[in-house]
Amino acid sequence: MRNNRIRCKKCILDSATPGIILNPATGLCQYCEQEPVVVPKSEELHQILNGSRGKKEFDAIFALSGGKDSCYTLHHLKNLYPDLRILAVQFDNGFISNIAVNNAKRFCRMTESTYLSLTTDPVILSTAFRRAAESTNGYPLISRIRASDICNTCIGIVKQKLLGLALIHQAPLVVFAFSPGQTTNPYIRLNLSSIQWFRNLFQKELQAIGVTNCDELLIGKDLLTQVAPKFELIMAHPLLIWDYDKKRIEQECIDLGWRYPDLGDRNSTNCLLNAYAIDNHIKKYGIHPYAFDLAALVRGGHLSREEAISSVDADLSPTLIRYARDKLQITLK
Repeated sequence: MRNNRIRCKKCILDSATPGIILNPATGLCQYCEQEPVVVPKSEELHQILNGSRGKKEFDAIFALSGGKDSCYTLHHLKNLYPDLRILAVQFDNGFISNIAVNNAKRFCRMTESTYLSLTTDPVILSTAFRRAAESTNGYPLISRIRASDICNTCIGIVKQKLLGLALIHQAPLVVFAFSPGQTTNPYIRLNLSSIQWFRNLFQKELQAIGVTNCDELLIGKDLLTQVAPKFELIMAHPLLIWDYDKKRIEQECIDLGWRYPDLGDRNSTNCLLNAYAIDNHIKKYGIHPYAFDLAALVRGGHLSREEAISSVDADLSPTLIRYARDKLQITLK
């Protein structure tokens, strides 16, 4: 454990994480002392899909990273709703492993989903990641606790791109394979005004970390003027309402032909940038960017405390860190 920090006795959050308070009497953090959150049942997803299927070219825009969670979610979704027309989008951030690309394409063929590899200007993208690495306190505190500055930047861009595709195709559903540790909202309903607000918020966050040329990374302004004012969509996170078991999900994916990329990263099965993002975040803020999410999985009974501790205490690959740093042209200070 870094610096002999005191960890919550139930999950893995420690006393050095901003906002975390450990009760001296119980040894528990405030989250473990709260009542568990009750999430909606799968019937609501069924109602949402029944009300949206078959009206447009695509019923759903799906974020497909090529990692095990997204591949499993795509496969399970199609098993439950075989006629669902899905545009599966793999965002190429310049650091996606070849195995992750092959995994994504394999599961698209298997589920008869339309595969789309999407990227943006590589210079602008690399600049955004470099600014994120060099910035401090650009993102709000709650964002910095839940993810690294680099991951917040990348995920923010992915959301903008997928929402843009939903506007183009008038798709009523955007699906992410976020785990119960990564979000607490199974469904987020968005109308045109809230999508505009979402764009403006992310633009301000990009500017806060020093990204000035950011239009390429945001939802196109022209799209917002071309869509009917009454347009609405739902952002769904199905893993929050299904039985989430990391080991079972991984084994099911392997049985279906998913290959485990040997990245030397305990926290990612698709991205070559992740190890550097973690290292950069720990050095800037002294906290592991996955601890908050893993702690939530422990509290929900989805992961053992020992497995979570093993993940956050695992050594990071010097090779991956050096590779990402060199590719982003970041000079050590």
